[in-house]
Amino acid sequence: MMNNSISKNNFITSMLPQAAKQRLFGVALGWIGVALFEAVAYIILAFSIVGHWQAQWVLLSALVAILMTIIVTRAGYLTGVRLAGDLFADLGKSLTGAKLSWFSQEQRAQIGKMAGQAVPGFMSIPAHQFQTFLHAPCLPIFILIGMAFLAGWQVMLVALLLMLIAFFAQVLAQLSLMKADKNRHQTELETAAATIELVDHLELLQSAAGPEKTLERIEQRWLSQENVFKKINLSAAWATAIATCAGVFPIAGLAIYWLYFGQDNAALLLALIVLISRAAAPLAELATAGLGINDVIHSLRGFYQVTHAPVLSEAEVSELPHQYDFALDQVSYAPALKKLNVEIPFGARVNVRGKSGSGKSTLLELLMRFDDPDQGQIKLGGIPLTHIQYQDLIQHIAYVSQEAIIFTGTLADNIRLGKSDASDAEIEEIARRCELGNVIERKPEGIHQSVGQQGATLSGGERQRLAIARALIKNSPILIMDEATSALDEKTEQAVIHSILAMSQTLIFVSHRDTALWQATQNIDLGD
Repeated sequence: MMNNSISKNNFITSMLPQAAKQRLFGVALGWIGVALFEAVAYIILAFSIVGHWQAQWVLLSALVAILMTIIVTRAGYLTGVRLAGDLFADLGKSLTGAKLSWFSQEQRAQIGKMAGQAVPGFMSIPAHQFQTFLHAPCLPIFILIGMAFLAGWQVMLVALLLMLIAFFAQVLAQLSLMKADKNRHQTELETAAATIELVDHLELLQSAAGPEKTLERIEQRWLSQENVFKKINLSAAWATAIATCAGVFPIAGLAIYWLYFGQDNAALLLALIVLISRAAAPLAELATAGLGINDVIHSLRGFYQVTHAPVLSEAEVSELPHQYDFALDQVSYAPALKKLNVEIPFGARVNVRGKSGSGKSTLLELLMRFDDPDQGQIKLGGIPLTHIQYQDLIQHIAYVSQEAIIFTGTLADNIRLGKSDASDAEIEEIARRCELGNVIERKPEGIHQSVGQQGATLSGGERQRLAIARALIKNSPILIMDEATSALDEKTEQAVIHSILAMSQTLIFVSHRDTALWQATQNIDLGD
């Protein structure tokens, strides 16, 4: 089951799959190595200023530091691409195993944001984020050690104190920035959900409320998002101003200390200024890093939640049913279904009836094991559904949902999803039986004509008929239909139902239209 809350004390990498952790570890060490080699190059430069060392040592150390930076930077970009691949693979594996009742509108929005923005954004972790949060703090530490060898531990402590003051100012700026940023992730998620709702129901909203009122709901989300970004931008401006001052403060402070105590070694002062300038430079990088790390943490938490979606327990060894009668024993599923007892023999035509909200669709989903009942048990052929692995169970069931789901591609592509090895002749035959003959003849490509983006070139009735054809070609012993003919005219519905009834299978259906056409042999009344 998915943890609803993730401890703030969890390490970021604990939210990543093992393959991703291994890739990141090497790059992390690489950025620490870059900081070390760069610090050594600056320390050698400082000693050469004071001790008049030969230039080749400075050039050699600088060349090594540059080469190390190039190698690690390139490795960071390549690792970022591989990291995204690992995360997409883990995301796909998790989603295919998640129980289907979990996929609500909110979860769909989160998954869309995760796949479209967050996972590609994770590529910046080895390429950029490690540079900021490993290289940036390690470099000053290594340089301060060099300053102790160059000018003594007292000067090193003064420089450390000055940099700590500057860093403390940065921390205050970061706290302000993260406070302003804390609601941004949730606001973006709500806006994404509202956008999906608008796009999915645009025609209905415009016809019911008109163009102006259609946007009122989402405009409130946009306004909330705009206000959040205003606060973030204001905090970022202050953080940047503080960063600028913090970058100058250690240099000015060390120069004042040097002059106040009457030191007159100009070469040593120049060397120290070179070192503390480079040591203080990463503080400016950290000024706006709070926003970036907040993004990464929120995205990683979201990734963890999505990839730890609730799953249904699977039997280690699947028991295969040899008969196809359903039996429901004291099945309850809040809030609609309570202690339901039903037996459905093979070959029955079952009409599931009830008022809106009585649990009709829920019952159909339980029969397909989209979820398990809160209480009671469902059996197929005398075997509990929990004893049948899902991949085996779904081989025996074909399903047509309320909303006809059509995929981008051709008519044949969509129908062949029901039977991967179906020939073109089989596909055309089943399509014509589902009254798609006029669609086939519409273009010379026939069944190989494109249906557009998610069936955009088809009418609502044509999409339903295509979804029914996909279910029928599967020729499974059980067919479940949830208001699958609601968009068909009366004549077409009669023809399609006639084709369905000709199949030798159990038919379980929900329909708000005239059910006499279905010739039901059994009724299940819900909500009584």
